[in-house]
Amino acid sequence: MELKFDASGKILDFLTLLKMEEAKENSDIFDPIIWQDLNQLADDLDAVNTADKIALTILRWCSKYPQINETLNKTNWSKFRIDMDDEKDGEIPPPDPTSEAEVIENKYEIQRIIKSQQPTTPQNNPQP
Repeated sequence: MELKFDASGKILDFLTLLKMEEAKENSDIFDPIIWQDLNQLADDLDAVNTADKIALTILRWCSKYPQINETLNKTNWSKFRIDMDDEKDGEIPPPDPTSEAEVIENKYEIQRIIKSQQPTTPQNNPQP
């Protein structure tokens, strides 16, 4: 099956969207319920390891949320990445986002952001 989009670019777009929404005190499009539902995406991403499959998994999850899906697909994310990079004066430029290693690294970063946005639950530590 041949994809009609840039899979590694779509992964990077979704990662950019997550980073931008994570940085906000109150996300415009990710409410607490959606942040929790992202756990399912994080779990689904565990089972895939190619750019095509990662991108399709992300797009499948996004299709459940029209506002997220529209934002992901209609925003010029490269513009936001340039702005984000400008804030990091003097840093080494990131590696090619289409390389296999970078795609997998982006997958792990997506999962890290999702996990960081989950509500903390107290541990079930029995008292002696």
